[in-house]
Amino acid sequence: MYFDELYAPLREMQDWQQTAFSAALCERIFPHYVLYDSLRETNNVEVARTALDQVWKQLSLRGNMNAETQLTKVEAIVHGEEDESFGAGLAFDALVALMATLHCIDNASFEDAASVAHLSRESVAKFVELHADEEMGDEELIRHISTHDLMAQELAFQNDVMQLLVSQNVAKASQIDQLKTMSMGDGVSNIGISMTDG
Repeated sequence: MYFDELYAPLREMQDWQQTAFSAALCERIFPHYVLYDSLRETNNVEVARTALDQVWKQLSLRGNMNAETQLTKVEAIVHGEEDESFGAGLAFDALVALMATLHCIDNASFEDAASVAHLSRESVAKFVELHADEEMGDEELIRHISTHDLMAQELAFQNDVMQLLVSQNVAKASQIDQLKTMSMGDGVSNIGISMTDG
C-alpha cells in the first residue's frame, strides 16, 4: 500500500519523465557495477557508461540514440550467475536497471520505471541485511531494513526525483543536467560505495 502511494506520481508521468526517473536511479547504483568491473578487471565499464550517457543526452535533447544497439551491447557484458558474491549481485542489478532504462527510451512504461526503483531499493535492503545481527528474526529484520537510515534516504531520494520531474511539463537540458548531477552524488552510491573504491 505504501509503495502504491509513493509511486502514484510515477504512474501518471510522461514517457520522458519515466525514462529520466529510471536514469536517475540507475546513475545512483552505477558505482556498484564500476567497482565490480574494476575488481574483476573485465574492462567493460565503458560499454555501460556510454549507454547511460547516451540516455542522458537523449533526455537533454543533445542526441538521438539507438537504444536497441546500446541494449544489445549492455546485454553482452552481463556476467553469468556462477558468481554468487554480494558485489556480483549488486553489479548484476545495476546492469538490469540500465537495460530497463534503455528500454524506456523507445517504450517507456510505469512497469520498467518501477522495476528500476525496486532494484535500487533492493540494493539498500541487501546491504542492510548483510550487516544486520544474525540473531534477528524475520519480522525484526524486515523492520530493521524498512526503518534503516539508508532506506529512508533512498525513498526520500526517489521521492525528490519524482517531485522534480512532475514539476516539469517538458524536458529542459538544464534541468536534466541538474538531475544527473544530483543522481551521481559525487560518485557515491546509495549504499556508500564510491567509484574510486576499486
